[in-house]
Amino acid sequence: MGSTNLVIIRGHAGADAKGFDGAKGNKVAKLSVATNRTWIDKESGERREETDWVPLTILNPKTAQWVVDNIRKGDAIYAEARIAENKFTRDGQPVYSTDVIVSTIERLTPGPRAED
Repeated sequence: MGSTNLVIIRGHAGADAKGFDGAKGNKVAKLSVATNRTWIDKESGERREETDWVPLTILNPKTAQWVVDNIRKGDAIYAEARIAENKFTRDGQPVYSTDVIVSTIERLTPGPRAED
């Protein structure tokens, strides 16, 4: 049986995407996306809502440049990604992190990006 590591994120950009040079000088982008969860509180019957922030990492240089050029705070986005576990050493201690690595991303906000 095969396996799949696929996460779909639909939400709104919390800030403009940030780009920087990654390994070997390749462009990398980071973007934090707000996703909302709603439910009805069983005790009070009131509608509740909570926001989760999902940090996205874009490693493909061409996609990273597109994200930096086109994604702005508040834009609705759709992304397909994978979860990656990382381990590195800081001050002699192991540090573990979980990254959401984007393979596909689209801006769902209608209309062309205005020239800045």
